Amino acid sequence: MDGVVFEAGNWEPHLPAGAEGESWGNHRAVVVTEQTEVDAVFVTIPWRRHDPNPGAKSIVVVDAESGEPVRNALALRVENVSGDVVFQPNPNAAVYHVYYMPWASTGGHYPRISYPDLAIEPDASWARSVRSLSSTDLPRARTTHIQSVNEFHSFFPMEVIATHDETAEFMSRATDGWALVPEHRDCPVRMRHYIPQHWAERTDTDVFQSHVLRDESFAFQLVAVAGDALLDDIRVAFAGFPAEWNETLTCFNCGGTNEKGERFEKDVSVPAGAVQPLWFGLRIPEDQSSGMYEGEITVSARERGSKTVVVSLEVEDGRVANAGYEFPELQTRLAWLNSTVGTDPDHILEPFVPVSIDGHSLSILGRRVNLAASGLPDNILSYFTPELTYLADEPDPLLARPLALEVIVGGRPERFESAGYEVQQESRGRARWTAENSSGRLSMRIDGALEYDGMLDYRITLIALRDLDVDDIVLPVVLLPDGAEYMLGLGFRGGERPGRVDWKWKIENHQEGVWLGGVHKGLQYVLRDENYERPLNTNFYQNQPLHMPPSWFNGGRGGIRIQTEPDAVTALNYSGVRSLSAGDTLHFNVRFLITPFKPIDTAEQFNTRFVHQYVPVDSVTAWGGTVVNIHHANEINPYINYPFFNLEQQAAYIDEAHEKGIKFKLYNTIRELTYRAYELFALRSLGDEILNDGEGGGHSWMQEHLESDYHSAWHAWRVDDAAMLNKGTSRWTNYYIEGLSWLASNQQIDGLYLDDIAFSRETVKRLVSVLDEERDDIVIDLHSANQFNERDGHINSAMLYMEHFPYITRLWFGEYFEYDRDADYWLTEVSGLPFGLMGEMLEGGGHPYRGMLYGMTARKYGDTDPRPVWKMMNEFGIAESRMQGYWLENTPVRTDIPRILATTYVRDDRVLITLASWSENDETVRLTFDASALGMESGWRAVAPAVEGLQSAAEVDLSAVQVPANQGLFVIVRPVEAR
Repeated sequence: MDGVVFEAGNWEPHLPAGAEGESWGNHRAVVVTEQTEVDAVFVTIPWRRHDPNPGAKSIVVVDAESGEPVRNALALRVENVSGDVVFQPNPNAAVYHVYYMPWASTGGHYPRISYPDLAIEPDASWARSVRSLSSTDLPRARTTHIQSVNEFHSFFPMEVIATHDETAEFMSRATDGWALVPEHRDCPVRMRHYIPQHWAERTDTDVFQSHVLRDESFAFQLVAVAGDALLDDIRVAFAGFPAEWNETLTCFNCGGTNEKGERFEKDVSVPAGAVQPLWFGLRIPEDQSSGMYEGEITVSARERGSKTVVVSLEVEDGRVANAGYEFPELQTRLAWLNSTVGTDPDHILEPFVPVSIDGHSLSILGRRVNLAASGLPDNILSYFTPELTYLADEPDPLLARPLALEVIVGGRPERFESAGYEVQQESRGRARWTAENSSGRLSMRIDGALEYDGMLDYRITLIALRDLDVDDIVLPVVLLPDGAEYMLGLGFRGGERPGRVDWKWKIENHQEGVWLGGVHKGLQYVLRDENYERPLNTNFYQNQPLHMPPSWFNGGRGGIRIQTEPDAVTALNYSGVRSLSAGDTLHFNVRFLITPFKPIDTAEQFNTRFVHQYVPVDSVTAWGGTVVNIHHANEINPYINYPFFNLEQQAAYIDEAHEKGIKFKLYNTIRELTYRAYELFALRSLGDEILNDGEGGGHSWMQEHLESDYHSAWHAWRVDDAAMLNKGTSRWTNYYIEGLSWLASNQQIDGLYLDDIAFSRETVKRLVSVLDEERDDIVIDLHSANQFNERDGHINSAMLYMEHFPYITRLWFGEYFEYDRDADYWLTEVSGLPFGLMGEMLEGGGHPYRGMLYGMTARKYGDTDPRPVWKMMNEFGIAESRMQGYWLENTPVRTDIPRILATTYVRDDRVLITLASWSENDETVRLTFDASALGMESGWRAVAPAVEGLQSAAEVDLSAVQVPANQGLFVIVRPVEAR
């Protein structure tokens, strides 16, 4: 092209990945001069680049042999198509590299990369002399190659621009002032404002030809080039294809199936001067006869006419395995965007049970909801015991009075009459009902649903039947005191519930509700409206915060007030004064979660040991691990949230792990997406449907190839990976779920490591469903860094992710959690116990003694080594024990110092006592030891076992136990006859 070869130069980058400093850049021209004994040579470089404002970037001329920059060099003209450079060659040096996009980086995981002027200041007299000459007066050098640092950074061929004249000639052949260009799947259109040079000479734009295999998921592009005017209301029509093809033939840009399984259509318009690829897909029937098949695709725009492309596909004799999904570089997986896999409403994850209906009484695992005539709960009851390991025969009530949405008019609550209703079994896992209530001045429709996991959802629609001034609309949630002992949310760290809380809505706070509960019964609720859209989280909340719910927020008049009474705790959810006109409709939506969700399984907890490192499988087994978590940024999972590279190496590791009894889990979530994703430019063609809009920035590749309209995110420099934000509620969810199904089926993964969660509860249900379908005993663990900070809107991680807890196996909370805080903080924010979960510690390696109050150790991760504690637990046989937490009224071991707590692990012939101190002083503790309950009436012997790095072996007197300040002690007690 232009007599120049475009290629990958494959040179060593000038700045190591992730380092702070300056780089000559990723792109260069190779320039050759025949004359080296002159003051200056002139060269025109036909780089055909598409970056905006190229003249703002500098050039650096480097002697190719010495690798040193040339002192005297000037860029006389820098434009997108080409540039003119003059430089003083070194004697006897004929080859030079002209770098034309040098950049500087701040380094780190969130780098700021810019394109400053890095040109070397030439000698002033030389520069004046050169500028005084015409280019025709200077000896000519020639450009032989345009190179990128490697193939991944290459602009060729889809980002090598056509010139203005070439584009004008191309458009002159188009009718109605716009063009439609077919393009193959292996050449995704990348540029938005230029056509690639190789299109300029094309005259066959009304025909697309390719070949396919039976059962192949096939994709291709038709690209609309708008010309000088807007292409509005793009429509697509198919004709002439085999009838069975029409079932799967689709244009992804025009619509599809959303993450809820609902069909939708998109408005597609192309601004003047823009280029818009339309991606099409179809699945060739597996029994399709070989031969040539044709059909027509017509693309039309309002008042701009239409264009038709004949699509000719030759079906070959062979059949591709698994639809060709093993070749994502061919865009075969675009079909996953419209997948509905994992949406079976009858799927129920163990140990949960179907929703059972008895009139207006609904039962699920460990809980029952009795509905009032209004459709709201009359009471909620829990069968969970404080031990959390089993269910009681008789339930324990949670509410102190029934729930009711109260409309206060003239100082008095409006009186509603309720019509009868029936509870319908929508599926095994969901019951729903609709109750109509009326006061004569207002109608109130209550649509309720209960799902098998404990999600109780209400959509309350209030309609004014006449003009009305309202003092307030309130929902009092009145709990028994033992059902509101602790609190999460509303800007408070987890722990003991304050005596009074006055909270108001603020957009900068990721706060919309509260959890109130005890260990074995509790209730979370969030207040929403029809405008709810899941905000971003984990460092990005302020970029996309909560929408204030109009009905509850009411212009800032709404809020939540929690107050304590002798026999109840009332959370008053109020909205404030307002005037309603006849016909006004308000939506007071509220979603409850009834906790705990499931019993804890202590045997499973203690038999499962996580190694959170990519190490040889033999190391995992030698360390005592039973599950290996493979993060991203390593050889078998290099790129974030796209675990589809190096699959053979990954499969070999998984096979070896399984042979040696180790479960294998991958890091894979939705929030960020690697720039290495094969479908990236197809996703970009969908606008901001999947990828978040933003200010760009970040990695030089993203700035040079994407330019704008993305949000830079995490950079993992070990593998030179960079990510951008993607949306938690989009069709990428469908792709993600299909990808997990594929990984479970083809790679045999045993579960997922979720690094925070940026997607909906429905998505978690789907991912668990597909993994449960493919694999036995799946493990889903959730890690979270503490979200209680300004950047994340001061939300507790447990509060934020509680909707997902029914489907999570383990917690790992996490960086920045405050392990120095009190026991109530540990119980509510870290342990997971009030929600039916257990977990491990992370921050600073955790606190071995405090963690074991809740059955928690650290994981084998980095420099953290829990093996000495694991060894002690194994020797005791903790998996066969009953956990008796310090919070139990009948706990068999108590201390006489409130800031030192004891949890007991009870076996038939021995007891492990974990003591953990929050005292600033060394203490001598007296233990109250229920020998009868522990079967040790005849006496006992207490020993502190040796735990490397923590404690030495020693005899222990239970009446005077020495506990170091802010530390603890493990003590094993045996009956005297069992020595």
